[in-house]
Amino acid sequence: MRLFCGLMLGASLMLAALPASAQEDLRVDGDWTHTASGMVFPERLGNALRTRIHSYDAEQLDVSAGYSLRRGGELGFVTLYVYPAAPGQDCAASFAEIERNVARSYADVKLASKDRWPSPSGATPDIAYHARFTMTGTLDGKEQPLTSESYLFCPAGGTWLVAARGSWSRSAKLEDAFAELLHGLDWPVQLDDAGATPPPQK
Repeated sequence: MRLFCGLMLGASLMLAALPASAQEDLRVDGDWTHTASGMVFPERLGNALRTRIHSYDAEQLDVSAGYSLRRGGELGFVTLYVYPAAPGQDCAASFAEIERNVARSYADVKLASKDRWPSPSGATPDIAYHARFTMTGTLDGKEQPLTSESYLFCPAGGTWLVAARGSWSRSAKLEDAFAELLHGLDWPVQLDDAGATPPPQK
């Protein structure tokens, strides 16, 4: 099980239960493709600049890409994750675990809102899980009030999971920029199944 934990460059990282020797930052110039899924992490996406690609396993199946996001002088950090789904994994339960770990990571964390979002490209409505939190944490070397968003999408077929975490100063207004970054990526069919049936609302 992956855990959302403390803020780092590129926003929060979900740490995999793997030996440290199996994890590494990849040295990449230009766009990078997650070969197993076809997912492309571009070096630049609009106003977002990729800062890091991290592999949590030797086969580079379980990866994340961090982006710094700037808009109108405001700064946020977004991390995108693509990783194999556990057999029989329930998407709602996986997102509930993400929420619990965010809550355990900050003394003053509050759930500001919780709703359903479309698949990453926006092709399938109300299929992904999304929550917005407020807390106090460190961003860009400064402790300050933060807004943080978590997103989880479980594509049809159950092979891969797609997650995202965004964090920015509470005074910044980067909610739309976070959603636009997700929608702006070129999502492979297997990671954004437009024919998927939305799960029941809870």
